[in-house]
Amino acid sequence: MIKRLLFGNATSIIIFAISLLCSIGLLVIPQISDIQISAWFVFPLGFTLLPGILTIVLKEKIKLNHDRNIYRFLSWGTGFILLFSFFFILEPFARFRIEIPYQNWLVWMSVVFLYGFLSLYWVAYLWVIKSSKDEEQKVSSSREGFIDFARGFAILLAVGSHAFYAFGYDVLFGDAMYQVMSFTRLATPSFVLITGMMFEFVYFRKAEKQGFRAMVQSLVLRALQCYAAYLITVFIEWFNQQLSTSEAINASLFVGNSLFSGILKFYALFLLLAIPIIWLRKRFGILVVAAIPVFVWLVDELLAKIIWPTQEELIANLTALIFGYPELSNFSVWHALTFMSFGMLIAYAIKYAKQVGNWRIFQCTLLALFLVCALISLVLVLPTTWGDFFFDFSNEYRINHEIPYYSIGSMGAFLLLWITWKLRRFLSHPVWEHSITTLGKDSLWAFAVGNSLAAVLPALSNQVWYVTLFTITVLGGSVVVIKVKDLLIMK
Repeated sequence: MIKRLLFGNATSIIIFAISLLCSIGLLVIPQISDIQISAWFVFPLGFTLLPGILTIVLKEKIKLNHDRNIYRFLSWGTGFILLFSFFFILEPFARFRIEIPYQNWLVWMSVVFLYGFLSLYWVAYLWVIKSSKDEEQKVSSSREGFIDFARGFAILLAVGSHAFYAFGYDVLFGDAMYQVMSFTRLATPSFVLITGMMFEFVYFRKAEKQGFRAMVQSLVLRALQCYAAYLITVFIEWFNQQLSTSEAINASLFVGNSLFSGILKFYALFLLLAIPIIWLRKRFGILVVAAIPVFVWLVDELLAKIIWPTQEELIANLTALIFGYPELSNFSVWHALTFMSFGMLIAYAIKYAKQVGNWRIFQCTLLALFLVCALISLVLVLPTTWGDFFFDFSNEYRINHEIPYYSIGSMGAFLLLWITWKLRRFLSHPVWEHSITTLGKDSLWAFAVGNSLAAVLPALSNQVWYVTLFTITVLGGSVVVIKVKDLLIMK
């Protein structure tokens, strides 16, 4: 009914009406009296009238052709228009490197609104088609929904923490800032650990079924995608004047830092390091994976004795990212192998539990790893006060890549997995499927879009309502962009 109403005979009428309204709106802008009608003014007026004129000139009702090339052209055009519209609308409130005089911005706003509406109209049409296909084809999936939710929750924490950073933790939370910061610090351990699970579930399985070369190609392609997403976020930070040109170039070459997208450059390297790890796993079995944390921290004793570049040297940013030395990077590819190992062990336990039909194996594995990490944490952290603990975990342990950050962070990830597993039936509700779980299923886009929004959106006020709106916009906008992207590339 909706499809027939909106995308049938009424299509040409709707396009003509919106085109006419935008043209009228352009002519009655309050500031129009201050603008001298000249040749350049014909352009925005022409753009607003064009869709309506075409519906008249064609004289036939517009019918959406199901030709694949037309779909592709309209989808690419829609994506470009929506992206351009987003930046155009924000221009007066942001610090973009391209500035548009306010009167010109106001005049062209009618054009942006019109074509933005038409783009959303196309997205709505694709959504109706997809809904019809989903009703006709119910595709079963072997994915564990609770894992996607857990990963989505970790992304929510990470992107949310960047939103809090934009306003200042101390401004928002006062004396409780380190407690809140410690909670958000669990995001990276949880996400990297769950990535380790994906190495076992997806890439190790690919190596077994399709061969090692196919697995390598998949990991290299994914690493390149992460790097491309990282470059986009660096460009956006540069475009919003949060990075200078030299800082952006250095960040792109991994010898400098970006504000929010460090996790993406970390993954570009981490995915490549997974190749030899999966080769070892395939050749020697799961026990070699279990030994990785011990090996990592024994080698770390040797790494600590090496004379590393000083923090002022550009190359120090790269060595810090890979090995954790000197203490410049919040991410260390080498030390994060601890999280990856735990993730692969848990995934192995889940596969075995499903094979024998007994989830107790999974629970016992989680409990055993949790207790080991708890014991290590107590030995290395005590004696301490709660205040010192929260400060150290959210700052010192992380930047210095000390064992408690990895043991306590792993405990948080284990707890998150156990809770989401216990609630797995509840988490299958569409509310979660179309929100947090969506972030978990498409983590690359979630990070790229969420961090870009956190960098671009203006932090205009520290009031609770605005901070809440800002955070919801960042996270909700990420979900919406992922959904729209899926529609535009729908086959």
